[in-house]
Amino acid sequence: YHHNMDQDRAAAAHVAGHGVVGEIMGFECLGLTIRWTDQHLGVCRWPAMPETVFQQLQFQRYVPTDRQFDEIENWVTHRIKSYLAGALAEEMVTGSYNVAWATTDLNMISVIMRNVFGIQGPHFDEQLTSEIYYDVDLGMEIEDLTRVLLRARERWDDEVKATLTSNLRWVNEVTQLVLEHKTISGNQMRSVRHYN
Repeated sequence: YHHNMDQDRAAAAHVAGHGVVGEIMGFECLGLTIRWTDQHLGVCRWPAMPETVFQQLQFQRYVPTDRQFDEIENWVTHRIKSYLAGALAEEMVTGSYNVAWATTDLNMISVIMRNVFGIQGPHFDEQLTSEIYYDVDLGMEIEDLTRVLLRARERWDDEVKATLTSNLRWVNEVTQLVLEHKTISGNQMRSVRHYN
């Protein structure tokens, strides 16, 4: 029983971290849940990506000299920080960093990261692109995000930690709400925000 409660608290903190930092980064939280369904761990729902980001994701439509490219890079960077916040908020509760979950989070945007940071230009950072290798035993391509997580943490962890720390009361209250209700709306999540 205890284990489950601890697991739930860790998961609640994780999604609260996404939600709070996401809001600060400009992503409206649509809802948070820790209802355990098939393979879904906790989830923070955000609105669909902007059209420009989608175009870059699907067709690599823009190059660094396009004015849209900065906007896309900005969106990706903010989303990475919002994702990193999950494992960092969870670590504040458990004392250990959940590499597996953080990797799963970044995996959600690995393609758009490749289509931003993998393109030669001022934003180029190969370490933020996943490594693809062929697994002979499995007979399929495997995507490895080990270096992506390391590099993202190296670049943005301190900033994300500072954001979490300065909004700790909000993070804690959202964690508590999620723990109690398992699922909350974005409005519920925003209703416990404190503006200092």
